[in-house]
Amino acid sequence: MADKPQGHEPASPRSLQRSSSPSPGPNHTSNTSASNTAAPQNASGRPTCSLTPTLAGHFNENLIKHVQGWPADHAEKQASRLREEAHNTGSVHMSETCTELKNLRSLVRVCEIQATLREQRILFLRQQIKELEKLKNQNSFMV
Repeated sequence: MADKPQGHEPASPRSLQRSSSPSPGPNHTSNTSASNTAAPQNASGRPTCSLTPTLAGHFNENLIKHVQGWPADHAEKQASRLREEAHNTGSVHMSETCTELKNLRSLVRVCEIQATLREQRILFLRQQIKELEKLKNQNSFMV
């Protein structure tokens, strides 16, 4: 696009930088200009992202000013914070629920094992009763 600022645009640090130095070719990369492309802070106080020298030549801040600093930005930040808080609360609740579920599954397993042991004990005692009755019958025939 244009390397010099337009007459009706206010001079920004980027446009001053572009007008004072020639733009490198599209295949040129420079490590020394990385500090020059650090983005200035915008009106809201948060830093904008940094651009490569090639992209900085095509950047025009006036084209995005109409979408910066809207009153909805505060609501979006608050909604994002509340969403994250709800997610964290949900995660904690889910962890507690999973832990409780594991505990209850363990209790069910213990009850199943105890029931199996009772069944085996009952079977063993029935077998013992049969053997004792058998011995009792044998003794009654001997007497």
